Amino acid sequence: MPSTFSLAARIRFYFGTFTSDTSAVAAVEFALIAPLLMLMTFGTFEVSRALVAHKRFQRATAMVGDLVSREKQIGSSLSTANTALDGMLVSAQHAMEPFSATPLQIAITQLRASATDATATKVEWSWSYHSAPIKSCGDTKSMPDQNMISKGDAAVVVEAQYTYEPLLANILPGITQTMVWSDTMSFAPRWGAVYYAQDKLNTKCPPGSG
Repeated sequence: MPSTFSLAARIRFYFGTFTSDTSAVAAVEFALIAPLLMLMTFGTFEVSRALVAHKRFQRATAMVGDLVSREKQIGSSLSTANTALDGMLVSAQHAMEPFSATPLQIAITQLRASATDATATKVEWSWSYHSAPIKSCGDTKSMPDQNMISKGDAAVVVEAQYTYEPLLANILPGITQTMVWSDTMSFAPRWGAVYYAQDKLNTKCPPGSG
């Protein structure tokens, strides 16, 4: 460019040269959209993984309740009852695979409604997996919802909790470190009641219950 051009003319010339230069435009555009594409890809993967884990968590909860409610008697003593329930929870561990069952907590409770008031339910026995909180035998505990049990009847209630940790929590912004899922299911015992650590009707608290 001739040196006799004014400063304004030079600025216009160099600006026009800059704006008309299209070399490496594709690289610049890719650099701008690459983070968004990666976020969408990893986000889709993480959401899909979380949905699968949640479905397996629900399946494990339902499986435990179904296995327990099928039984008429779970052990004739505290040790044999705990062994039997530990064996049932192995099925839940398999249902959670390939996800870890370590964050899984399950509380199993059999409730009995009063012979005169279906809303007045008390714990007949309870059992905890991975330190899930439970109430003791004889304590008052409500059913998950109203009109789920008749006067004098028993029900098995399974309360489960799972702490899910996303794989990409440290990569994707806005993803929480952990998510806590809870699920509660109730089951009608096939034999009217499940006898825990005893071989007859639960008219008294079984040893060590709760």
